[in-house]
Amino acid sequence: MNKWLKIFGALVVVIVAAGVAGIAILSQMDFNQYKGLIAEEAKKATGRDLVIAGDLNLEISLTPAIAVDGVSFSNATWGSRPDMVTIKRFAAEVSLLPLLSGQVVVNRLLVEGVDLLAETDKNGVGNWEMGAKAEDKPAESEGSATTLPSVDKVVMRDINVTYKDGVTGEEYRVALDEFTAAAGSASAPVKVAATGSLNENIFTLEGTLGSIAQMTDPEGVYPVDLKAAALGVVTSYKGTLGTPGGAISVNGDLEVGIASIKQTLAQAARLVPAVKDVPAMGADKLDLKSKVAFDGKTATLGGMTLTLGKTDLAGNITVSLGGAKPSIDASLTSNLIDLDEILPPGESDSSAKASAPADGRVFPKEPLPLDGLKAVNAKLGFDGKKIIVRGNQIDDLSVRLSLKDGNLQVDPLAATVAGTKIGGKVGLNGAVSVPQLVAKLSAVGLDYGELLKQQGMTDIAQGKLDANVDVNGAGVSVRALMASLNGVLFVKTENGKIDSGVLNFASSDVMSVLPGFNSKDDKTLKCGVVNFDIKEGIASAKAIVFETGSLSAIGVGVVDLREEKLNLVVDPRAKQTSLASAAIVPIAITGTFLKPEWALDKAALVGNAATTVAKGAAAFATMGLSLLAESVVNRAVNAIDTTDYCTPALAGKTVIPGKMESVDSGTSGSSGDGSAPAQQPTESSNPVEDVTKGLKSLFGN
Repeated sequence: MNKWLKIFGALVVVIVAAGVAGIAILSQMDFNQYKGLIAEEAKKATGRDLVIAGDLNLEISLTPAIAVDGVSFSNATWGSRPDMVTIKRFAAEVSLLPLLSGQVVVNRLLVEGVDLLAETDKNGVGNWEMGAKAEDKPAESEGSATTLPSVDKVVMRDINVTYKDGVTGEEYRVALDEFTAAAGSASAPVKVAATGSLNENIFTLEGTLGSIAQMTDPEGVYPVDLKAAALGVVTSYKGTLGTPGGAISVNGDLEVGIASIKQTLAQAARLVPAVKDVPAMGADKLDLKSKVAFDGKTATLGGMTLTLGKTDLAGNITVSLGGAKPSIDASLTSNLIDLDEILPPGESDSSAKASAPADGRVFPKEPLPLDGLKAVNAKLGFDGKKIIVRGNQIDDLSVRLSLKDGNLQVDPLAATVAGTKIGGKVGLNGAVSVPQLVAKLSAVGLDYGELLKQQGMTDIAQGKLDANVDVNGAGVSVRALMASLNGVLFVKTENGKIDSGVLNFASSDVMSVLPGFNSKDDKTLKCGVVNFDIKEGIASAKAIVFETGSLSAIGVGVVDLREEKLNLVVDPRAKQTSLASAAIVPIAITGTFLKPEWALDKAALVGNAATTVAKGAAAFATMGLSLLAESVVNRAVNAIDTTDYCTPALAGKTVIPGKMESVDSGTSGSSGDGSAPAQQPTESSNPVEDVTKGLKSLFGN
């Protein structure tokens, strides 16, 4: 035993003596003599100049340290400044004993005073592109992988990185005040912390990562627990990260919080000037929580909760990238979506006029943006308890949407509006050469009085209506779709109330001068019907009827969706005994959707009775509606018209003003074609004279 102890002791003495001798020799060496060699090798490898202005020092101890001061590396010949990077100081401390076994353990790595410029020229070539191309480099043989050194602590101070885009002219500056990364060993978690700024916007980072061994394992997955704050956005992630099989793997909990969206946008504008044009929202606070997962092919937000101001959203979203095109599958719910708070304020009248199309049309002629529909497949289920938009409230909105190869189908679409359930389906098939539209929507008992109240208009009208829209068309643009539209539009209401002021407005204020039509009291709305048949873009009025206790108004004509033109006549008829009713003449509604026009007004009526009648007859004759002109004179004979226009209109029949002389004495009820008959004429020797007398009496002459 003593023998072996002596031998071991002798070996220790020899090793120590050799180590001391080696340290003594190394400490006497001048490593500055190698600066030229280092610069030469850098030149060969990169084609750039590497300059070490300061000393190259090696401190020999149990923790040897190497330090380099005043390092600079030249920029590309086309660069905006001579040096691409300058480093004030670089220092590394290593453990001596591990070196004896070929291991490199860096106790402390210090990088200080770095000024790095990354820039591109006008062609997008970066100044970091240098030396041999990747494809020209010899391939590494198996088993030649380099083992990275273990680093216990990294400290970086005063780091400035500038990026200049030579194509766009944009410039970004990152100032890293301090960055630290420390681990007790190669198998211990790495603690990281950083403070700095991005274009003068302060950011912070703190948390832990997996060990050096885990992060350097190409097949490994390591834990991550990080929290970052920048631009007023606080983000945290706790989970795992890695690249098993070469694909990025993410699985953990994500939280994002924005205390003030306005302030975040203001800070972001320093980075991206275009952000200045983003309109402000009423909602100013956002919080997002979700489980996130990504395996290289599928990304998932699971158990997501989002709040934006008063708006909330919850559910699951999955995006699959493994197929021929991305696929989205989402199931979302909400208690409240307040679009009035989220969306920018509506355009003013002046801005709306300024944005009017140059061709005077409403429907845009630009091709429908259907490429987006073809780029992705999707399934969406959404259930929202309350939706607020432009002052209107929609309850119990339920939508099921499917998008497959450009074919978009919304079926079913259901909601409750003003206490009434509405429903239907909408389809837009963009998979065919000419996109096809199908829309079927209906509502029963819709409370329009409540809708008006939601818009701040009280005491205007009260009642409930039924509506049915069933249309289809085909076209590459909205304009083409409208021009090809076929189907029906049927809206009806009965036993409601309407303010007399609305009647006055609807008749161009003509009725405001007539007895019984200037009352401030509500008028009973016996019925209101709008019924159009639509064929190849032409909407023909099957029935336009509004009837109150004092007035019947019957409309005829067409709405040309092709040319966006109006060609309608509304024939108001008094239901009271007064010759003044003869002064109520039909009103022609012409012009375009963008600029509608009214054919007659009060001034023309007061001017001259006979002239008014003649002009009215000429105007309506050009529209193929001369019978309305005739009815103006006939109503001088028939002081009142008590015809029941509501019954056939509500039943969906065709209704036009009756041509009085075509109705036999004693005839009652509806005609064979569904039109409502007029009352039998009373005797009169001179209709025009009666009109004149009525007008004189009316205006005190």
